[in-house]
Amino acid sequence: MKIMFRISKMGFGGAEQVFISLAKSLMTNYRCDIHFVVDNLLGKNTNEPERFGCKLINLNVRRNMLSILPLIKVINTIKPDVIISAYTDTNAACILSNMLSCHKVPVIVSEHASLFEHWSDKSWAKKKLLEFYVSKLYKLSSLVVCVSNGLTEQVSNLIGSDERVITIYNPLRYSEFSYGKYDAENRVKPITLLAVGRVSVPKDFKTLLRAVKIVSSSYDIELKIVGGIFCQEEYRRLVVLLQDLRMEKIVKFEGYHSDVSNFYKTSDILVMSSAWEGFGNVIIESMSFGLPIVSTDCNFGPREILNGGKLGRLVPVGDHEELAKAIISEINQPLVSKEEIINRAKDFSETKIVDKYYKAIEYVCKNK
Repeated sequence: MKIMFRISKMGFGGAEQVFISLAKSLMTNYRCDIHFVVDNLLGKNTNEPERFGCKLINLNVRRNMLSILPLIKVINTIKPDVIISAYTDTNAACILSNMLSCHKVPVIVSEHASLFEHWSDKSWAKKKLLEFYVSKLYKLSSLVVCVSNGLTEQVSNLIGSDERVITIYNPLRYSEFSYGKYDAENRVKPITLLAVGRVSVPKDFKTLLRAVKIVSSSYDIELKIVGGIFCQEEYRRLVVLLQDLRMEKIVKFEGYHSDVSNFYKTSDILVMSSAWEGFGNVIIESMSFGLPIVSTDCNFGPREILNGGKLGRLVPVGDHEELAKAIISEINQPLVSKEEIINRAKDFSETKIVDKYYKAIEYVCKNK
């Protein structure tokens, strides 16, 4: 089977990582022929698909809607059996290209972030255009995949029907299912708190820093933030806040790491302070190493992954005092055992998730 993955560029975001995981597994386990089609080569992870044997096609355009004509030519040339795309703008352009091509194929579009929060910084006109894409153009796709039930509900409400909208969670990048260092009774000081995510406004690291300041007054702790700097302005604000709080010695920005497993293995608690997410990949990744979770109860993902707060501590978005209380509670008394945490992580194993995607692909190909 020939599959085209369509994404604007290959960066280090959640959708890109999901597509890479899917492509690797589909090639290995289902012997699929994979093509990645990108707008341009500006993404920092552009060469990744070619490293594991996929074909990379560069449309050489700057904007999504300028990709429609070049993509028509690619579809007619490659003649894929199915197209899988990500992100609203790219999804819309992909649907239009397929409609205008001579070789029409099933198109599976996917959403990886809470729509309204993700669009919050857009102009009124841009928001209306994006709403039009979802409410009208998505009806012309074969299937809409959302990475959480909350996001599925959001998209279904815009479309006005939930028949073609399904939930498939993101797959785990790691499959060790091994224990990290956390041990409440035999803890190695300092206590290591870990946050994973690019430095950007939605991650709300300001709330995290303020919470850590409170915790540090009673406990010997350190905070490691692993992720590239997506927004320089936000990074500068965080550095100023860090200096104001006088926490330069206990907080470290580790930068981007393609493999975060060593951080998961050597940390005590994963803290996610996000204002919004599409799913929360870092939660399931850390759970696969048995790490306890403290997270904001943001849209969407954490509540679903943590079974409504039974498998991890949930706090209101933007509330640094409640976040600090939850961290302290987890330090003093873990909410659940490592075994329970890891068992939940296994629900998101790559094998299980890729199998769901393959069944979705088979379904749309049989019903085109």
